[in-house]
Amino acid sequence: MIRMILFYVLFLIGGITMLRVYKGNKKETILFISITTLGAVLWGSIIVRHPLDLNKVIAWMLTYWQ
Repeated sequence: MIRMILFYVLFLIGGITMLRVYKGNKKETILFISITTLGAVLWGSIIVRHPLDLNKVIAWMLTYWQ
């Protein structure tokens, strides 16, 4: 689990650095961070053997924002 966290941090730092070098805008940076974090949460939930059900999360968000 610690290795996964280290890989997440390294990937995040590398991605943000590349976005700065190639002059990515704030939308791209926020999208990159959110997708990377969502992937880390999903993999982490599988590793700890309590998978996150995305359908329930999406249904909760839709009912909450209506």
